[in-house]
Amino acid sequence: MVKKLDPKEAAKVMLKAGLKPLEPYPGSSKPWKCKCFECGKCPSPTLDTIKKGLKCKYCAKRRIDPKDAEAVMLKAGLKPLEPFKTGLTKWKCIHIECGEIVYPRYKDIKAGHYGCATCGMNSAGLRRRVPEKEAISVMLKAKLKPLEPYSGALTKWKCMCLGCGDIVYPKYGTVLQRGSSCNTCGTIRRGIKRRTPEEKAIEIMLKAKLKPLEPYTNTKSRWKCKCLKCGTVVYPSLGVIVSGTGGCSICAPFGINMLNPSYLYLITHINLNAHKVGIGNHKNKKDRLGRFIKEGWEAHKVWEMKTGREALKIESGVFKILRKDLKLPIYLSKEDMPKTDGHSETVGADSITLLELEKIIKKVMKGLKK
Repeated sequence: MVKKLDPKEAAKVMLKAGLKPLEPYPGSSKPWKCKCFECGKCPSPTLDTIKKGLKCKYCAKRRIDPKDAEAVMLKAGLKPLEPFKTGLTKWKCIHIECGEIVYPRYKDIKAGHYGCATCGMNSAGLRRRVPEKEAISVMLKAKLKPLEPYSGALTKWKCMCLGCGDIVYPKYGTVLQRGSSCNTCGTIRRGIKRRTPEEKAIEIMLKAKLKPLEPYTNTKSRWKCKCLKCGTVVYPSLGVIVSGTGGCSICAPFGINMLNPSYLYLITHINLNAHKVGIGNHKNKKDRLGRFIKEGWEAHKVWEMKTGREALKIESGVFKILRKDLKLPIYLSKEDMPKTDGHSETVGADSITLLELEKIIKKVMKGLKK
């Protein structure tokens, strides 16, 4: 039996880490409310995490205090209209100077970006100062090819969408703020029905190495096709292909083979304060789970699957619960995981425990077996 640490000794450990306990010692694995001497905030770390070398999550910039976030926004002239979620989530605010409703990200404002695109362009004189080469570069990154000279940030600019081939007239300022500005591709993402001509739809599929085997219906419906690379019959929608996703999972260069033996894993990273759910193939030269373990992730549990398709179904069901039902946002950014990627499959360790995640996975697995 493990001997419980004396409360006085436990308090000494916390004080040495710059944390003053504000309540009786609850045990080494339970949250212990303390006050940080450095920042004055009150995190609730466990004694076990402090022993591993972690300190105040606010000082270590692993957590953002909503009050601090709101102060940053107000200093930038932005009044939040809803509670703070994460540094990467769009935050509904009102720009105090012009009264415009805007949706900046906290991390962008913290980095010095302007919160209101319209006022930002006016104040910087983008209408006059942006070089044409720079403007064209921004449009090309948004998959828009200019067909006429640049005339101003707020002037409609004739372009061709490199995603679907439509001729569109976005404003440079709008693209700079929101990204791509193609109505056809935009309506596909928003799920609005807008029919693409069949000839153009077939052309798009053939360009993606997919030969349609039945008449075209619409952008959202599954479309029976034959993969021209491996001969597999697949059912991607036109919208999926236009968005840049591959149509054949077996030929996908960065995905897993849907037919090979696979696994689903649940891992955690103490320093990043995050959990992750993912899938991988067995006998894969670039083993997915192995790459994460090399970067400091710890495997909590691994479930064996007969095929990649089965693993993908379970993973999709798990994230439907996490993102839609529980509304847990993506926790880490690409910058946090530069060598492995996979940030979109992460959740914050403070928002859900490993045991709770394990229960959700088992629930989805049980539901698919029925």
